[in-house]
Parts: sequence; structure tokens; C-alpha cells
Amino acid sequence: MICPLALSQVQKIDGYWGRYLDELSSKGILSQWDQIVSTGRLENFYRVARGESGTHEGLRFNDSDLYKWLEGAIYVQKLRPNPKIAEVIETSIKAIEVAQAEDGYLFTLVQLNKPNFKWRNLVNMHEMYCLGHLFEAAVALKQELNDDRLMAVSIKAFNHIASIYGPDKKPGFCGHPEIELALYRMTEATSDKRFAEFADWMIDIRGHRPSPFEAEIEDPETKDYFRAANNLILKDGKYDGKYAQDDKPIREQTVIVGHSVRAAYLYAAAALSAARRNDKELLGAIETIWNNLTERRMYITGGIGSTGDNEGFTDDYDLPNLNAYAETCAGIALAMWGRRMFEATGQSDYLDVAERVTLNGVLSGVSQDTTLYYYDNPLESRKTHGRAPWFLCACCPPNVARFVGSIVQYNLWESDATVYIGSPIDGEFRLSCGLTLKMETKYPLDGVVKISFTGKSSRPVKLSIRIPEWSDEVNVDFPESSEGAEYEGGFMVFNHHWTSSTTLTIDFEMNPKMHKAHPHVIDNVGRLAVSYGPTIYCSESLELESAPQLKVFDLAEELRETGQKAIDGSPVFQASALLEPVSPYTELYREFSDEDPMAGTINFIPYRTWNAKGPSFMQVWLRHN
Repeated sequence: MICPLALSQVQKIDGYWGRYLDELSSKGILSQWDQIVSTGRLENFYRVARGESGTHEGLRFNDSDLYKWLEGAIYVQKLRPNPKIAEVIETSIKAIEVAQAEDGYLFTLVQLNKPNFKWRNLVNMHEMYCLGHLFEAAVALKQELNDDRLMAVSIKAFNHIASIYGPDKKPGFCGHPEIELALYRMTEATSDKRFAEFADWMIDIRGHRPSPFEAEIEDPETKDYFRAANNLILKDGKYDGKYAQDDKPIREQTVIVGHSVRAAYLYAAAALSAARRNDKELLGAIETIWNNLTERRMYITGGIGSTGDNEGFTDDYDLPNLNAYAETCAGIALAMWGRRMFEATGQSDYLDVAERVTLNGVLSGVSQDTTLYYYDNPLESRKTHGRAPWFLCACCPPNVARFVGSIVQYNLWESDATVYIGSPIDGEFRLSCGLTLKMETKYPLDGVVKISFTGKSSRPVKLSIRIPEWSDEVNVDFPESSEGAEYEGGFMVFNHHWTSSTTLTIDFEMNPKMHKAHPHVIDNVGRLAVSYGPTIYCSESLELESAPQLKVFDLAEELRETGQKAIDGSPVFQASALLEPVSPYTELYREFSDEDPMAGTINFIPYRTWNAKGPSFMQVWLRHN
């Protein structure tokens, strides 16, 4: 079994990810907390405890923002202790405890405003979705801070759910998958198989007919309340299930449809289920869906979900740039799915996608100081897009916090015989065999990583290092070994007796590359995108006169480094370009004449860093001659 390193095994994280943790600890977590308090999200729990009625503030699923924030705060507190964060973690735990009903129910919108809606509309209400995020926060609190208080709340809530739903009771699952992932983590944290078995059951019954959602949608008492939500659920006035991945059983699905975050959360959970039960049919179905996504419906940044109409998927190759949705949460969910697919199969290509979306489609969604966020991540902007400190629907900011806070679990794993490095992280990590692994690297800013060990291993251990799909050449300096590496599942595998004198240096050579899209991606015909190692680049300007939309990439010359650094330390690249002249003309339309465009240059910066100085003109895919 391939298991991620626990945060308790982290002795330190420095370098690229260390800076994000520093910023989250000093700014981001507390900035988000201020928003949770000022928007009434915390107060809703106190209102329930006071027995109020009709006073719920905000969207129905806002409880989840507190839970996600809490999970992220726990991870950051574990790695970067801050007494202010410890104080507000304690405040949030107590608020959650006092709001739970005697029977275990906990969902502040229903408790305050709609008590007769309790468990009446799983397709839209998000009760299980919110509790799933509570369960994940409870697991984090137990595992990282050795505190069982929220686990007690979560078990009580689960027992309440299981008293209503189950194989010998009512069929039921959430319109927004998430609780399934949480239940597998509950089993991991408690060794109680009931949670995972319940998640298996929900995964197995989803997509069968009649769906429990069909009757819920026709409930006359809730129908009007959920009229707007039902417009997304229904197609031509009828329920087809696609929006919520309930159109057919997962084992029969071949194409990714519906809401992108829901889909990726569901399939991440299904990967856990398939691995747990050794269910090859389920795993094969998920692999087919994954291939449809990554080969036909994913942006070069790893962003998924091309339209905001349904916050999800449309058709193959429909990947517009200017109005790309590519929600930050969807990117995080894709990384989660890729991680679980790797853990189920041991194949590195899933980590290639997880790395792509992490370093591009997710990190674009947060400012360098972790206080500003994108909800959607377009691949082109005309000075109309900017990060914000919070949103009415604020799923993305706390999701970023919990993802970055647990980033080690997306990059380092162990099995009984092997240590896996998905992507290098600068830091020191205590392994279960007794060794301490040390990595020194600037990755992803460059491809060099120096690996060394201290301590003594209690058993033979292989070291498997992913060979990134973008890397054309890997240089290895391993003076202590006369044997080369073996290659398994996209990994370099070193079988060596590791000691404190062992030093291994890997250099994944990074060179700027140009990419073209499939010709069915109409927006990108005649255009190229630039990458450097795992990083996708873009061109940006604050002024219209130098906007990348006016430039034509000149392929006669190679990309070159400028010697400058982007805001995150990445190299800035430059190319020759032809610029469409703007200033001499006053007329809106004029007769075409074959005149020479102006010669100029175009600079490229990492896509994840754009908008650092405010709204700008930006493009990932640029015209070329």
C-alpha cells in the first residue's frame, strides 16, 4: 500500500513551499478567519447554540467554509506554529461543539431557518457535503494536534446519518460529493471500517434508477426554495443526473460531465474505494473518465471545467481562453484525484497531471502573500480580472489553505519497501524505516535536487523518484553507487543501502518549450504556449499599447532568458515579436494595406504569478508567424 507521509513526519519545509507556509501562517490563515467572522459564518453556530430562529446569514453551505478553514489552519499550525492561529482554532472548535443538536444533526441553515427541510433535499442542500468537510477537519485535528473533540462530534453526526440512510434503510448520497472522501479518512484515523463501508455503498448506488434525487426535486415544499438550483440540475425540465454525476453508475461512465469540483471529488473517492476493495472494474471506469478529461477537456494549466454556466464541463475540446472558468477548487480537486489514482496504481502519469495543476491552475488562484484569490482562472484577460480577499461563495480560499498546508502529502509517499518522491520539496522528512530524508532544492524554479540521508534504516528501502513528463534529460550524480537506476511506472528506482554518507543529486534539465493545441481547440489555432519545466508561462502587460493580444510571436528566434526574475523567483523569458501598431490610427475601420508591423519583444512570466500588480492584459496562447 502506498501511503502519503504524515505531517508528523515533517521535520522542516523550506524553499518554495516553505515560503507559502510562512505567508499562510503570518497572513493568509488569519486574513481568512477575519472574513469568516465578519461575514457571519462563525456567528451562525453561536445563533444555533442560543436557540435562535430565522437568523441564518449567508449561503446555505457556508458552514463548509469554517470547516475547510479549520482543516487548513490545523495543518499550518502543525508546520508553522502561531499562537494567534492556536487561539482561533480553539474558538472554532468550541463554536462547532455547541451548535450540534442532541441527535447529532449539524447544519446551521436548517437549524436556524428551515427545520422542516432536514434531510429533505440531498441533491441541493449540501448537508452531507458540509459534514464531510467537518469530518476532514476532525481527522486533521486528531492526527496533527492529538485532539479528539471534533472526532466525537463527527462520529455523532455520522451515527445520525447512518440511522436514516444505509443498505437496509433509505438510499441517499449528497448532490455535491465530498463526504465520501471524508469517510475514508475517518476510517484511516479511527480504524473503524463502518465509515469506509458507508462510502463504498454511496459510490455503488449513485447513478442507479430511480435516483433518490428525482423525488426530492418534485417535493412541493422544497421545490420553490430550490428553483434556481434546480435549473442547473434539470435539463429541459427533466432530471438527467449529469450535473451531479448521477446519470449512470460510475462503472458505466466513460465521459466526464457536470460540475467539475463534484466530479473530481467523487472520482478521487472512487479511486480510494477501488483500491480498498481491489475493484478492478471500478478502477478501470475511473481511468477511462480520467483519460477523457486529460486528453480532451483539460487546459494546459491543468485547469478543468471550461464554463461558468454549470461550473463544469461542456464538450470535447471546448476550451475557450478568455471566459475559461477553471475554478481554483476544481484544480485542487483534480490534484486530489490524481494523488489517489497514483496511490491506487503506482503510475507516475497521474502525478504529472497533479503537478501541472498544482503549480499552474491552483497557485494562480492565490496571491504570493496568500491573502487574495481567484475563483476562476482564465487563460486570457483584457484587464477585467483581479484577485479578491473573499467571495460570497468562498469555497476557494480555505480550500487553498488546506491544500497548501498538506502539500507534502501530494509529493511524498512510503510503502513497506519504497519511498516515493513525486515532486521535490526542500526540507527534511522522517521516514518510517528510521532514516531521515533531506532534500535541498529550488524546485520548481529549477530542476536540481540534492538528496541525502541521516540515521539508520531498519529495513531495505528503495528510493523511487518520478521522471516528469516534461523532462527530456535527467542527469544523475550518485558517487556512492556503481549501479544505475531501474525504471518502473515512470519512476527512477534506486536500490541502495542508504547511510548518512549517501548523497544523490538529480538534475531534471529545464528548457523553455513551445506547445501547440489539438486543432479542434478552436481558440488556439495558430497559437503557441510556453513552458519551462513544470511551469506554464504567459505574457502580461498593464497597458493596451503593449498588450500580448497585439503581438505576434516570431518563431525565427529562440526564447531567451532576460536575467530578470518573476515575483516568485522563476526566470523571465523573452522572444522577438511583431507588434500591431495602434497609436497612428483614429478611424475604427480602414482599408487593408500590406504594411510592416513594428519589431519588438515579448516577455513571458509564470502564469501562476500574473496579476501581481493589478488587472492586466494577459495571454497564455499567443499568435505566431
